[in-house]
Amino acid sequence: MTDSNLLPTAILDYKHPEVQRVAALVSESTPGQREFLRGAHSHISKVMRPVYSIEETLPASRIFELNQGSCSQRMACLEALARARGIPTRVRALWLDRTFWYSRLSKLRLLLPKKGILMAWPQFWFEDAWVDMDEIYGSIATLAAGATHPFTNLGESMFDAVQHAPVDYFGKSEKAGCPQFSLAKVVAADGGFFDTRDELLRKLDKRTWLGRLIFKITYDGKPIHRLPE
Repeated sequence: MTDSNLLPTAILDYKHPEVQRVAALVSESTPGQREFLRGAHSHISKVMRPVYSIEETLPASRIFELNQGSCSQRMACLEALARARGIPTRVRALWLDRTFWYSRLSKLRLLLPKKGILMAWPQFWFEDAWVDMDEIYGSIATLAAGATHPFTNLGESMFDAVQHAPVDYFGKSEKAGCPQFSLAKVVAADGGFFDTRDELLRKLDKRTWLGRLIFKITYDGKPIHRLPE
């Protein structure tokens, strides 16, 4: 763990009054660090409208002001709130297989990158360990015991699903005795850890201006497409 895991960044601008306001609101009823992360996640999930967006470098404060965001943007908001509370964060670069996104991005199937879609997956340092976002509500085994079905990316978004089901990209479910919940097979590549989301995107986000334009025309700002599960 380094100072970079806790400092404000252009994206994680937690010293902004809007981020501070939300952090204070959540802190009122969440005394512990894990409780704060759960409360912050629950708050974002309840009040923020899930939409399509690829504006990954948008500051968390702006996302809170807009009160809408993609899964990745909402993760950035959760990171910003964590850092505002003094909880260090970092991200792991994952490329998720293009077929995993077919239901969400059906109009762009033929244009999705062959390597997969880049995802900055957060970890949080509390209780003397780095904890993946998928386990802030409990262990994989605990979540699997209460889940009705594995996460599919068809209906509920991955940001919301971590509250009650394993969203396990690392095969932890297999070690926990519930392999049906593992999503390791959809990870096309693993780019390792970065101290900040900003650094990961600066080094690894290779989307072209044309691809961004097509996405904006087709999906930007629209509610995410959901299918029955």
